[in-house]
Amino acid sequence: MSSGKGRILSFFGGLVLTEATITHNEALGPYRRLSLRGEGLQAKTFEPGDKLQLLLPGDDVRTYTPITWARGETSLLVYLHGETTPAPRWAQAAAPGDILRFVGPQRSLSLPPGPVVLIGDETSIAVAAALHLARPGQVKAALSVADEDAARAAAAAVGLPSPTLLARGPTQTPTTWPSPRPRAPPGRRGGQSASAAAPRSSRGCGPPCAPAASRA
Repeated sequence: MSSGKGRILSFFGGLVLTEATITHNEALGPYRRLSLRGEGLQAKTFEPGDKLQLLLPGDDVRTYTPITWARGETSLLVYLHGETTPAPRWAQAAAPGDILRFVGPQRSLSLPPGPVVLIGDETSIAVAAALHLARPGQVKAALSVADEDAARAAAAAVGLPSPTLLARGPTQTPTTWPSPRPRAPPGRRGGQSASAAAPRSSRGCGPPCAPAASRA
């Protein structure tokens, strides 16, 4: 099903969209790693954590985080979290030579230099890998996943070593939420400062979860 944003992007076409050619589609269990190449990519400025908004067939729009970006090439990781929805169908059918149109890169996470703690799910593997490649040894990723082995293999394939993986079970809504812990009195906390990031997720979450980036 087309979206309003997709119809607008399709209408303006080359005025706002960049084109790239798919050069490789690698199956990694319930993930697909797509490699793209195009002259338009060389003129773009990219920072790890930036996003692309892809215009898929049927004028559907989906957002993904590039893992790498250099010499007119980039790579994406798509999680197939529902084979009947537009993005997984497109990712499985995408073939070398196909043209992909997108908007971006656009700023998605703005983090200061230093260590990063990232909390997310399968859709966060790409951004965690991109940040790790830019900050070796400074990124800790904790990911809630349905299949730990598949997530670990996909993470290793895109250059993310040793993420903390937490098996995700059926979602349950608690009848009551725990009382908040008392806030500590004002003052400087000891230890090393680190950035905390909760990237966008394809899954909902209850309080107090929220997509944000902050300085811890």
